[in-house]
Amino acid sequence: MTQLSYKMSYMGKSTVSVRELQQNLKRVMARVERGEVVEVTRRRRPVARLAPVRATRPLSAWPDLDARARAVFGDRVITPGGAEAVIEDRGER
Repeated sequence: MTQLSYKMSYMGKSTVSVRELQQNLKRVMARVERGEVVEVTRRRRPVARLAPVRATRPLSAWPDLDARARAVFGDRVITPGGAEAVIEDRGER
């Protein structure tokens, strides 16, 4: 198990110093993602507040690009694909 500083190990504490934030960014961000509001301090004075972002609309899944291409082009096959065409045009660099 990784060692946490005393301040980071105290779960009730909702403030972290800038230095602690730099050293434990992933852990602090995980706390924020779980819904906790964390105040960031510099020389014991509050300078920022990290809070979770509330989604304004439901997140949609990534579109099925193959299905969309089939809907647009039907059975026609595009050869070469877009990536292959770009690589071919670039040549050896």
